[in-house]
Amino acid sequence: MTIVLNTLETDDYADEIDTLVSNMGNEVEMIKTSGMNISHCLGCNQCWLKTPGVCAIKDDYEKIVRKLVGAQNLWIVSDTRFGFLDYRGKRVMDRIMPMLNMNIEFRDGWMRHQLRYHTLNVGVIYKGKGDQQLLDEWCERAAVNLGGHSLGATALIGGKEDA
Repeated sequence: MTIVLNTLETDDYADEIDTLVSNMGNEVEMIKTSGMNISHCLGCNQCWLKTPGVCAIKDDYEKIVRKLVGAQNLWIVSDTRFGFLDYRGKRVMDRIMPMLNMNIEFRDGWMRHQLRYHTLNVGVIYKGKGDQQLLDEWCERAAVNLGGHSLGATALIGGKEDA
């Protein structure tokens, strides 16, 4: 299963996004997050300490994290008008903490949080003039933290001139 979290405010790029992820070879679910009530991560660590795997914030992200438990791939679609993920893209990624465990282990020579469920591959599809090298590196680091591999950063062709 591939989950695509589209944080863009408009549906102008829906067809292009669909074309980009359709080659993943498995079921794809697109979730438009711009109209959803998704709060920022508070960093309270309750998803690790008090209610393992369950975020203390009760909002629309609960539905998303339940779907991520069954997913192999995660694509975040974000505007990059300032060169990196905008606040909406960062918000949906920050809230992924319940997928991890508070315990630490060494993986590939680095200290990482243990995975609560399974590995998750991570990629970014971006609108605007994002820094391709920085976004590719971020995908690599995020995927390693989630035990998976990078799906890379892909620019929306129609979104470059909008930046």
